[in-house]
Amino acid sequence: IASALLVYLFAPAASGSGIPEVKTILNGFVMPDVVSLRTLCIKIPGLALSVAAGMSLGKEGPLVHVAVCWAQLLSGIFLQFQNEGKRRELFSAAAAAGVSTAFGAPLGGVLFSLEEVSSFFPSRTLIRAFTA
Repeated sequence: IASALLVYLFAPAASGSGIPEVKTILNGFVMPDVVSLRTLCIKIPGLALSVAAGMSLGKEGPLVHVAVCWAQLLSGIFLQFQNEGKRRELFSAAAAAGVSTAFGAPLGGVLFSLEEVSSFFPSRTLIRAFTA
């Protein structure tokens, strides 16, 4: 109940798994609230509370969302990621890192990002996804 209340009151964009929103952003739509600091600050404790309560849910989607939120925060610090195209490449690598974290399988995370999430996946992004 606490995680649902946190999401409802403070960050409605933190609801759900986050993978459909990440796919939407990687396909070119601008959704700034989905990857904001507020969403990140609610998604992390919400995920922890939901998993600790024993709810039958996967942590893969929320971890992808958390990784992309971190990528958004870090892209504001580094000047080379101010371009929208470079930011999308960073988001693809972050999605791969999120799945890799959930399953403990780096190759699986990169393949997920390549096949499912990203509509454009240059070779630079492949290298970044492996190092993420």
